[in-house]
Amino acid sequence: MSSSNDEKTFESNMAQKIALVVLSMPDGKKYEIPLPSKIFSSGREGFYSQIPSFVYNNEVYGGQIQVWKKGK
Repeated sequence: MSSSNDEKTFESNMAQKIALVVLSMPDGKKYEIPLPSKIFSSGREGFYSQIPSFVYNNEVYGGQIQVWKKGK
């Protein structure tokens, strides 16, 4: 199997993985954020999501969550 086919298989398997993060705010309100799998530009495997805007305590928040595999 060629390297290109190996990479496509690996990426296909990663695309099927989703992590779920629960963001707990100081008042106890919780937001569930799905993190689809991602291969970062560094080549590391992980999970990533851009957080859409949400209102908390009359303020608008947003951001991103990145989680990746450390080393080998």
